[in-house]
Amino acid sequence: MKKPVYIGIEGIDGAGKTTQAKLLHKMFLKKRIQAVLIHEPSKNEVGKIIRNALKKKVDFSEEAMALLFAADRLVLRREIIEPSLKRNISLISDRTVYSSLAYQSASTKRRKWVEEINKFAAEPDIVVFIDISSEEAVKRLKHLKQRYEKLEFLKKVRKEYLRILKRHPKVVKVDGSKPVQQVRAEIVEKLKRFIPELKK
Repeated sequence: MKKPVYIGIEGIDGAGKTTQAKLLHKMFLKKRIQAVLIHEPSKNEVGKIIRNALKKKVDFSEEAMALLFAADRLVLRREIIEPSLKRNISLISDRTVYSSLAYQSASTKRRKWVEEINKFAAEPDIVVFIDISSEEAVKRLKHLKQRYEKLEFLKKVRKEYLRILKRHPKVVKVDGSKPVQQVRAEIVEKLKRFIPELKK
């Protein structure tokens, strides 16, 4: 690629972000496009604390969670995102700063503050938003009992996503209720508009 690209895969819990991020990364490599797959929360020490909190192994306030996510994101930017882009390596991220702008704004009800603590986060060049209803998400997540996977809360998060993504210039929105391979095909087709190399 002439220029590396940072792609964020977003959506409420249960939308299929992780699956689609892995499939997209695999396709990039198949087309000989250098790319790394990353996740938020990350695998660094801050990310580990967040994962424990999400699994309810430790209990933090929503404000503390927002700060942890912001800190994790800054470490990820310094250690992986910026070095990769400098080496002309693209990034496919399972969640980005937009997750915090949606989730933490919904949980703390302090939008401006959440935006402020994330102002130094790396913003993706392209956002893939996998959209599903909150009801469908809860059905998919019924075997999990994590911090944010409740129907009414996910409704609020989805509304936040739809609000904040209006201001991003490159958003690919797909219907996540469709079969996995159909969602994958739709993502790739819509990304071709921004990434000519995918047409080859």
